[in-house]
Amino acid sequence: MGAVVCLLAASWTDAAADAAPSDAARTALAAGLWETAADLGEATGTADGWAVATEALAIHAHYVAPEAEREALLQRAMALAEKAVLAEPTNPAARFQLAHAVGRYAQHLSPMRALREGYVGRSRDLVEDVLELDPDMVLARLQLGSWHADVVGQAGRLVARLTHGATEKKALQHYERALELAGDDLVVYTEIGRGLLRLGRRKHGARAQELLGRAVALEPRDAFERILHARAAGQLAELERD
Repeated sequence: MGAVVCLLAASWTDAAADAAPSDAARTALAAGLWETAADLGEATGTADGWAVATEALAIHAHYVAPEAEREALLQRAMALAEKAVLAEPTNPAARFQLAHAVGRYAQHLSPMRALREGYVGRSRDLVEDVLELDPDMVLARLQLGSWHADVVGQAGRLVARLTHGATEKKALQHYERALELAGDDLVVYTEIGRGLLRLGRRKHGARAQELLGRAVALEPRDAFERILHARAAGQLAELERD
């Protein structure tokens, strides 16, 4: 593992040597150097750089970091995203990364704490704000679909609808729109496959299996997609065993 990290670091150094600060942060992000990307993005002092830093921290916290480190990483991510939005209030990318960080923080908390502290509703409101600025942002459409799917999957259809306004129908509508907008996309296929399983394996398992199969057939383009590709392959194998 150490050798792999060294190789990634070396390739990142070569690619980023002459890059602008935010470009260097993006290069580190693509290489999976999450903490490096976060530090470089934060150091730019720009909304774009803070958004990249937020993305790196949110991915690192949710997929890679030990449990004990996740809350601090996500709190840092939210603080940087807030700065980005304050600097550029109409920047959809900055607003999306705030929604991303808050959504991951809500997932990190217990359901009762997330509800009590308002993170469930806030994560939805933030991504709806993004879609007002850019209705065709694929990742925002995808995240809103997953918000509905996760709440329904966790609370049940009746409670989800009555307490949060979350419905299976809305989840599916947002997912279908994301598919229309994205075309072949590993992230979209994987996330929708996961969301459909949350809505119910018996009802949506065949469609989830189809989409996860499409995800696995695609070549990952960066470190984040490599994580998702491995997860999609695992979920697909589990579905095929059943």
